[in-house]
Amino acid sequence: MKETNSLQRFVRVFAVILIVLTLNVSAHAENVKGIILLIGDGMGLNQIRSAEIYAKEVLNKPLAMNSIDTRGTTTTYSANAEVTDSAAAATALYSGYKNNNGVLNVLPDGKYLSNVAQAAKDAQLSVGVVSTTRLTHATPAGVYSHSLERDAENFIADQLTTFAPEVAMAGGRGNFIPQSEKGSKRKDDKNLIEMMKKDGYTYVANNSELQAVDPNSTRKLLGLFAGSHLSYDLDRQNVEELKSEPTLADMTRTALTILAKNPKGFFLMVEGGRIDHACHLHDIKGSIYDTLAFDDAVKVALDFQKTHPDVLVLVTADHETGGLGLGAGSTYAVDFKALAPIKNSLEYLTKKMSKDPVNANELLKAAGFEFTDQEKVLLSKYPPDMKPSQIADFAQSPKIDRYVPAWILVALGNIESNRAKIGWTSYVHTAQPVITFASGPGEKEFQGAYDNTDIAKKMAKLLGLTLKPPYTPPDKEAK
Repeated sequence: MKETNSLQRFVRVFAVILIVLTLNVSAHAENVKGIILLIGDGMGLNQIRSAEIYAKEVLNKPLAMNSIDTRGTTTTYSANAEVTDSAAAATALYSGYKNNNGVLNVLPDGKYLSNVAQAAKDAQLSVGVVSTTRLTHATPAGVYSHSLERDAENFIADQLTTFAPEVAMAGGRGNFIPQSEKGSKRKDDKNLIEMMKKDGYTYVANNSELQAVDPNSTRKLLGLFAGSHLSYDLDRQNVEELKSEPTLADMTRTALTILAKNPKGFFLMVEGGRIDHACHLHDIKGSIYDTLAFDDAVKVALDFQKTHPDVLVLVTADHETGGLGLGAGSTYAVDFKALAPIKNSLEYLTKKMSKDPVNANELLKAAGFEFTDQEKVLLSKYPPDMKPSQIADFAQSPKIDRYVPAWILVALGNIESNRAKIGWTSYVHTAQPVITFASGPGEKEFQGAYDNTDIAKKMAKLLGLTLKPPYTPPDKEAK
């Protein structure tokens, strides 16, 4: 009898423990008040590793993202290709659905997709969009727009005013100002900046104005810091007139101070968009510095989380760009220290040379390039402005001019790569899986191997949101 009573007591105590544990797990799972989703566009594993090695050997600093223990591998294919573009990848990451390359939040059957950002808005959470690309570029545009053509950026800009995120900061001013203004890319007289200011937005156009923003009195913030994309971070650091642009970390910090005021929570997407652009050009130094700038934004997010333990930080990529390989030829080595003298991105440098071709050698020297005889031979192999598509070596890449418009870029990219002892397989994206890092409540959901569509579903679940099924819009037609 005594043994029976003891057993019953044990069963009751064990049952109570199970209930408490279950309640604690449920509370933990529901205790996600905000998600910071940081996307390194084109940032594959080797883009991260190259930045890590450079940071350690040249700058003597660690990567913030490497302090995150929970990691998973993520596949990125689209509905119509193993190699995704950024529009299809963004759609998958936010909505949980595959669609075709080049299309934003519209399925092949024409139905519209809702996503985590829209679900957050519907639940009265705040939403923020931050990027170093144009605000209308694929990854930021995927948060708030529907379009059959990712390049219909004026149409996409119009949709930002309707979606109305609490924070929107990036480049791309040209798509928001009327055709009468210098630098406009519009074909009409709409001034979307003025429209948004009338709707309660504080507008800022440079870093000084951003730093002057009072988050306590700012309800909604629009920042457009360049006519097109923001500068590569390598150039921002070394060119005086570009220092007026904010860093991705600057934008992330301000965004969080505004979004965190909402007691119901928030969803913030932060994109390091120019990693991708550097890798299209095989500009390894540009890629490293934009990855490091992205990592600075990751550190801002992780520091914010220390005082906001109910916030989940996710770090991922939409795809890998360039097929970057660390190691080339028959040497067991890489040499990122060899890149240390280079002060400018290849894009910035070649634009400078095209405006001042007489002084091209001086510009290259000032940018940190001192060429060997072998490198000089490579540079002079073809005219500097010759289109790569006209060169027999690129016969299998008929669209290469879209990404690498002149021989000088090919040559300089090869010189950088040879010095660092790295290689590339592509001038576009690849099908390589990417790494997803997670820190905070619900982080264990992101262990293991999964698809990019699963990230949207996991985020919605953790925020307690319901993703609406695909729908036919009543009075809208995607362009």
